[in-house]
Amino acid sequence: MDGIDSLRHAIETIPIPGAPPRLSRQGAAVGLALLDTSLRLNHVRRLTERLTVVEHGTARRSTEVDVSLKLLDEGQRQATAQLQDLIGQEHGERAASRPARQRSLWVPLARLPRRDVSPIDVFDSSGQKLPRLTQHEASRLVASGLYRLLRGILASDENAQTAKHELNTFLFQVHEPRWLIQQALLTLLTERNHPEEEFALAPAGGTVAGYGRQCRDLALDILAGCSELLVEYAYLLNVAVRDYMLVVALDDSVEEHRLSYETPLHVDARQPVAKEQWRRLASSRRGYVVTYETMIPATLKSYHLVARTAPEAEISRMYLSTDADRHQVDGLTEDLVSLAERQDAAPLQEADGARHKILELQAQSVLRRLADLVRRRKWEAGQSGVELSPRSLPACHRLAAAATTGEAVRTDSGELDNSLRRHPEFTAANLREAARELTEREFGQDLVLVNGIADNEARAYWRRSGGRDSRGDHVRVRATLVLKDSTKSGPLNVTFYALAVAAVSFVLGWLLVGSPWFYGRTATQELGHIGDGQSVITMLLLLPGFLYSRLSLPPRRTVLGYLGTLPQALVQLSIAAIAGFAAAVATQSRGEVVQVTLTIAVGVPVLAALVLFSQASWRESAIPLSRIGAPRWAGTGAWDRRKPLDADVRFDSSGGW
Repeated sequence: MDGIDSLRHAIETIPIPGAPPRLSRQGAAVGLALLDTSLRLNHVRRLTERLTVVEHGTARRSTEVDVSLKLLDEGQRQATAQLQDLIGQEHGERAASRPARQRSLWVPLARLPRRDVSPIDVFDSSGQKLPRLTQHEASRLVASGLYRLLRGILASDENAQTAKHELNTFLFQVHEPRWLIQQALLTLLTERNHPEEEFALAPAGGTVAGYGRQCRDLALDILAGCSELLVEYAYLLNVAVRDYMLVVALDDSVEEHRLSYETPLHVDARQPVAKEQWRRLASSRRGYVVTYETMIPATLKSYHLVARTAPEAEISRMYLSTDADRHQVDGLTEDLVSLAERQDAAPLQEADGARHKILELQAQSVLRRLADLVRRRKWEAGQSGVELSPRSLPACHRLAAAATTGEAVRTDSGELDNSLRRHPEFTAANLREAARELTEREFGQDLVLVNGIADNEARAYWRRSGGRDSRGDHVRVRATLVLKDSTKSGPLNVTFYALAVAAVSFVLGWLLVGSPWFYGRTATQELGHIGDGQSVITMLLLLPGFLYSRLSLPPRRTVLGYLGTLPQALVQLSIAAIAGFAAAVATQSRGEVVQVTLTIAVGVPVLAALVLFSQASWRESAIPLSRIGAPRWAGTGAWDRRKPLDADVRFDSSGGW
């Protein structure tokens, strides 16, 4: 349910209060200022997130924020400074006189998802814990502000001054509907939970709608009748209901602050058992694929992501992609389609001078934006060491060239016509094809490919281009990492172990038969009449067991244990094969049975060694970008239509910004 639906449901289910809730005017101004600051976060200069992945299905995320108080505008500074007088006060009461104290500003750092909120401590650069505004206090302030904002929006309607209109009745005549909305807002924002689905309380039989029902209906009718006025208000309410604000007190005498805190992550690592086991086996070759998604403010200029893993593992590949250009690309796609329709509707031969000039200016504006977007993507591709091939976006390249090369067309009279509409590549078909390419090739996603990786740590730096459109309140960030075993010794040690187990079985079979060839009537008879079976069993179990104890296999829960699933499975298979041989000897089975188990005890470990040797898990190998979810315009991913690999684990901040 969104914010307005939650408010309607609260109005339906919350008892009508007998008096207005205590919501102060001063608290309303502060609450709106906090909400505005948490949306814009214009005082956050740089955001650094550190993601540490050591165990499968778990990760640790710490966030560092560079805050500049001088970037707060005067309204934000004054409103947040007033909060100092409201701390610890019940709203609606006058603030008592207080002794002089150090001047502080209460500044929002982030918005945290309400459903996953947990106690968070914020520290400054010296390691001191900073005071935090409690969620109850912040929610009361925001509820006060949202009610005052709602009343101001409704009062601006022309019907608010009409005496017999229900809006005038709601605002100035009947009090209970206003009290009900105030209480609904306060309940929605101060309680941790919010409604996920509606439920209705059944009325009793033999009753009719009374005064209470009329008050609820009036409040609901006002929200429904003024829905067009409340479009932007609904967005603010949805943000307030969905998220908490992380607000801390900062020393106003210091302009620059570096703060840090840790927040939990939403983890998606559950899969069906069969699929999970198959993934574990496949990871030994392709690596352990981690996907991380988060939100950052749309106004943020710089974002850094530092990924770390255990020293025994390494990050073989990492990229970062954002949808910061999604609004620009969506608008550009619409403009290209619209331009194609106008080009069809107004051919050059039939267009008058004014229409031709208007379409010419529109064409220049649209194609310049397209050319600049193609140029920026090519620079990103070159910086990341990948290819943005013209054959993946032929129409976009042709139109970008038409807008930048300055080519002209010679008319029948011999004069040069610089009109872009007369360019041979400026056709309705090319315009529509370019719009399709922008959508299919995910041109709204940028790319930062991390090439300089230091063993178990990789850093990705994203910076906003000056010309980018910062519409919206957030940017979605997606990063993918591929982890591999850095020791290179796990599969190799298991290979040697399997060969050793095979050698033990082979030597014992040689000694029992008296020949390296275990087959034939004589060999079968010898294997069916083993004299000292106890000694054979002891050798079969003792020596492989001793060698197994020397193997340093990582715990199954760790990333290295996940990567080593195939070697561990082959180790267990080799042990099972030699145990079967020992069981056949112990039960004094027929020669044919012992012969088969001996063959298995030798053949299975040899096959296991060959499988591990053929694997390239300890060798350098790069997974194509298209296989780990990079934007389709990057490299071969632009025309590779294979399905991307499913991540072994997904971490998500759950819309924390």
